[in-house]
Parts: sequence; C-alpha cells; structure tokens
Amino acid sequence: MVVFLLLLSISARAQEREPKGELHIYPRATQIGTVANREFKDHKGRIVKVIYYTYGDGSMSNFREELLRVQSSRTSEYDEHDCPIKNKSYDRSFNLISVEEVRCSEGTSIPVLAIVRNSADIKQRESRHTETGSTQTVLQFDGTGEKVIGISGEVPADVDLVHGWGNVSHGFALGIAANRESGRQQDLEIYVTVKNVDNDSWTTMVSPVLIELKHSNGQAVQQRASYTGKPDESGACPTYMQIGAPRAGRALIHYSLNLGERYDPLPPGKYSMTITYCVSEGSERLVSNTIPIEVN
Repeated sequence: MVVFLLLLSISARAQEREPKGELHIYPRATQIGTVANREFKDHKGRIVKVIYYTYGDGSMSNFREELLRVQSSRTSEYDEHDCPIKNKSYDRSFNLISVEEVRCSEGTSIPVLAIVRNSADIKQRESRHTETGSTQTVLQFDGTGEKVIGISGEVPADVDLVHGWGNVSHGFALGIAANRESGRQQDLEIYVTVKNVDNDSWTTMVSPVLIELKHSNGQAVQQRASYTGKPDESGACPTYMQIGAPRAGRALIHYSLNLGERYDPLPPGKYSMTITYCVSEGSERLVSNTIPIEVN
C-alpha cells in the first residue's frame, strides 16, 4: 500500500510538471489549413515550442479540441541575451524539415543574419536584417545552397542572381533562375524575381504574359491547358497575378513555377526558358534572361 501511494505521488508530480501549453484558436483557417496552435514557454516566458494544427473533419462550426490534428511544429533555443539562436521545424510526424540559425547583434536579441538549412544541412534561404532587426533582404538559394535564385527586399551589392537579369524596361528588370539546372521534371522549380532599377512610381503593376519553354531543337513546348491564358487583343496588362512592383532599389520574388505542374511529361533533354511580363505604364514588354534547363 505504501509503495502504491508513493508511485501515485510520483506520477502526480510528473503530470504537474508536464507543460500543456497555451492553445490559440484562429478566427479562420489559413491558406494551408492551419486552424490553431499551441505555445509552450520556458520560465522566462520565451516561446520554446509551437505546435500547429489542422482540424479533423474540416469544419470548425462545432469545435472540439480532440479533433485537432498536428500539422507541423517548431522549437526554439535562446542564448543568455534572449537571441533565438536556433529554430527547428518539423512535419506532422515530427521529422526534421529545416533548421534556422540566427546571429544577433553582440549582447542583444536583435537579429542581424538568419540562415535556413534543410534536413540535409543545405542552405535554402538567407535573411539579412537592418540595425533595428527588421528584414532587409531575403536570398533564395538553389539545390546546392551556393547559387542565388531569388531576391526579395533591398538589392544587395555583394551577390546577384546566378544567371543575371533581362534588359531594363521602364526602370525594371526581370530575372529567372532554377532551383537546379538538371533533374527530374517534377523537381525543377523556376523562381521569378522583379527588380526596380530606377522607377520612382508607386502605382506600377506588373503581370506575366508569356512563358516560353523551348527544346534544344528550337521546338516550343505548350503549357497544360489549365495554365494557358487567353490572349488579350487590347494589348492591356492582364489582371491575373498582377502585383505592385517593388520600390526603387528593391526586388521581389513574384512567384515560382514547377515544370511538373505546368507541363505534360517532357522528353529527357536540354531546354531553355524565357518569361515575359507586362508593365502597366506602357505597351513595351519586360523580358527576362534566358536560362538553361535539363530534364533527366
């Protein structure tokens, strides 16, 4: 009896120490279906773990906590100055997806540089910050972790897109690059970046109007019907995917496109791609650089 009571006491104390976290229910689901998260904090009130949830039956009208399903999670580690030096992201099965390492200004919690690597320790993204800690520039890297394929924010002077940019038009330039120059069709992703070289307008809009994929023999490859837009006989910029252009001295990763989704199965071989944009300020088109792609 004494042994039983002792075990029961130990079990009760262990349950008391086990943190349950604080559950936050979203007013609506996000685009990726996240409906809630649970935050866990340490003794200093710092968030050390977050679990994100989807909902079991898809409907939140009669919410029940037991129907929440883990979608992903993140853990954070801090130094003595509260700098979040390492953040790890996991999938719903708690398999490691990526690790973010953060460097702060000496003796502070203000971030200076953050680098995200995948589970294979290959650099995917680099974020540079201002003296006050706000994001200044984000660089996207290719599958090797060495070549820049996308830029958002202030255009840096020390690095550039791996294949450069197209010609400047209306003060803008368009640059494209692939996450890898050869691979399986479904693994090839093209990043599209718009750079404002010297346009002072705050109202300029840009839109993609033509994506040209050509085989090395010169034959053009058509996109799947669901991705082929109807030509605009008026010559005006289309409204689909239309965005505000970045301010002068800045760039923006507009979007990325996957060759496996955009095209029917391609024969193995070498291809090239060029993308053309419409600029709302005139009828002249903004043409990207041309990049090589090899489908294995």
